[in-house]
Amino acid sequence: MTDKIGMDDLAGDVFSLNIRGLKSISTLWSSPKTYFEAARDHDWQGHFTPSVRLWLSIVALASLLQFIWVGSGSPLVEAYIQGFRDAGAVSAGGTSVEELGEIAAVWIFGIFPIVQLLIFLFLLPLIPLWGKGTTFSLRVRYGFAMMVPSASVMILIMPATALLPSSVMTSFGFAIGILAFLIDAQTSFRAGLHGSALRRVLRAIGLAGLVLFLNIVAHISTQIAGIVFVSIRYGVTTG
Repeated sequence: MTDKIGMDDLAGDVFSLNIRGLKSISTLWSSPKTYFEAARDHDWQGHFTPSVRLWLSIVALASLLQFIWVGSGSPLVEAYIQGFRDAGAVSAGGTSVEELGEIAAVWIFGIFPIVQLLIFLFLLPLIPLWGKGTTFSLRVRYGFAMMVPSASVMILIMPATALLPSSVMTSFGFAIGILAFLIDAQTSFRAGLHGSALRRVLRAIGLAGLVLFLNIVAHISTQIAGIVFVSIRYGVTTG
């Protein structure tokens, strides 16, 4: 009989630590159903790292590596610089357009994981696509588990942005979104969704589509917040 997963278990997911992360990620790629079955147990059957912690660990690693794609002169930073330049931005304190672009990029990519985490924690579990009998906290476990494989791939892909021209950043971002959607969909489909094959496919598409939509919301929100903050902080006006 499955024990009811509650808020105490979710808190343990976030704040407890173990060293089984790589095994857990490997299982989510090779046999996601095994990992999702463990998610219904209070201590993950004693074999796996909780999904929220796994996702946070990947985000932490991405933060350590982001100097590669958010460093001075990187295509992403150049895209922000060009945006300020096209807007005719002028700083009251004499901060250059190049400096504004770098500062905006650092702020945007710095706050994005926080916004993303809050959105996923409180909005993703509200949609009961996992089926009956899943508590809010169990849906949190499931949701983050579904996103771990795609997040692990992003760690390998994002450094490539340092080699791309700023003119293709929008297209590259679109391609990354589609890839993440496909990985999320296959993970949730293989995770043990109940029902006919068609029903499982539709649920998997719905779950992956919801994650993609929430990621877009997080990106847009942080882009606006970062640019507004920099504009206010440095007295930016546009011509």
